[in-house]
Amino acid sequence: MPDRFGPRGVIALFIPLQNSNMQPEYEAMRPQGINNQIYRIDLSVADRVPEAAIRAIDGALGCWPDVVVVGNSVEMRLMTPATFDEYRAALQEKIGDIPLVTATDATIMALTKVGAKRIAAISPMSDAYSKSVADYYEAFGFEVPYHGGLQVGLPQNIINIGYAEARDAFKALDHDDVDTFLHVGGALGIADSIAKIEEELGRPVVSSNVATYWRALRTIGVTDPLEGFGRLAQMP
Repeated sequence: MPDRFGPRGVIALFIPLQNSNMQPEYEAMRPQGINNQIYRIDLSVADRVPEAAIRAIDGALGCWPDVVVVGNSVEMRLMTPATFDEYRAALQEKIGDIPLVTATDATIMALTKVGAKRIAAISPMSDAYSKSVADYYEAFGFEVPYHGGLQVGLPQNIINIGYAEARDAFKALDHDDVDTFLHVGGALGIADSIAKIEEELGRPVVSSNVATYWRALRTIGVTDPLEGFGRLAQMP
């Protein structure tokens, strides 16, 4: 429901408790007249992420949001499309009739929007995580012949990865048959680097935080181009 600080819309953003970059990234992309309200999900138990996200919804809708966003990329954790459908349904049951945007759904929509067919994907941590990402997106018809993790050992260290390391990770997967690059994992804060990386690679880069916020805005009818965050962020 629009309010004094969000006359164009209120977004309830659920982000990991341990992740300190997503809030400033969402705030950097926020258009005038949008109110971002932040709620936290405790992901300290790695194999209980969906349950933690569902628990966080309880009692956290008092800002009367126009859309609820759950911003963690659960496809890094061996989730299949079928189990994700169950997870999404459980989230939607908790929030009722309010529109729901998940990072995973937003990324699928973003890849489709930019015309992706053959993808190179990076994730912040191990190659096992990036393999889970590749398997998930291949189930939706995308080809993901190349993928890799940045091998960050501890989740709290991911935020320290900068432009140069992210660029090099993409370049390591740069093959002539790739039409789109994908970054999954919101703890890797490269939203403000996407435009520059796209310029170097000459192809679109879909980054999970940008895709998620782009989709949230479009869901509530806000079509402002988001300057400085890559090709996707300019699209309706």
